[in-house]
Amino acid sequence: MVNDVSPDDLAKIQMIERTLGSPLPLGKLGVLMARTGVGKTGCLTHIALQEILKGAKVLHVCIEDPPDKVKAWYHELFKHIFVGKSAEELTELQYRIEPCRFILAFLNKSFHPGKLEQSIGNLRDQAGFAPSLVIVDGIDFDSEAGGTVEALADLAERHGVAMWLSARTHSHIPTVNSRGIPYPCDTLDHWFHSILLLEPTPSFVRVKVLKNSDALLPEHAPVSLDLQTLLITQA
Repeated sequence: MVNDVSPDDLAKIQMIERTLGSPLPLGKLGVLMARTGVGKTGCLTHIALQEILKGAKVLHVCIEDPPDKVKAWYHELFKHIFVGKSAEELTELQYRIEPCRFILAFLNKSFHPGKLEQSIGNLRDQAGFAPSLVIVDGIDFDSEAGGTVEALADLAERHGVAMWLSARTHSHIPTVNSRGIPYPCDTLDHWFHSILLLEPTPSFVRVKVLKNSDALLPEHAPVSLDLQTLLITQA
């Protein structure tokens, strides 16, 4: 753990503990659902950064955004979390956590679970980087989700990593299955241990738990995120 991070600072990025009670288990798949522009990438970075600050190694896979844009998200979160630190202190803290994070890009429709598995193996064997959490942001659930999600669930289990995905919902597709899971995960929810939905309001973004382990629509403490920073707010 980064020793000089205060409990108050960590509390700003404990979205998963506040919603699910504990981190996504190793070997399991989770998905964060929201419409375009609500904050999926920011929230996945939020999840990753908390684990990094605890000392875990995180592989952040981006499919739509270039690595520089993902790095910018980390930089912005840093600024909002550690508001009392100087620019020099922020730079030093970022430098210290850099060995715990690896950003991997699969742009121009080049992503495939087999390529990701090969990359995880190469990072472990050649760089000594063994992630416990893998973030995969940008899978096109509208065109290729079924086989991809199944393959990623298998990969997560075999490699013993927790894996969070993002999925884009659509206001013009109101489909919701009998278990309360909306499109595009309505036919895939059995692959996911945890499913979260981001619901925007005029004042904040509400985090709704649709599934956690075997519990569907479980009761949980209300968690709201700031519209700009996506950090936990008391709104």
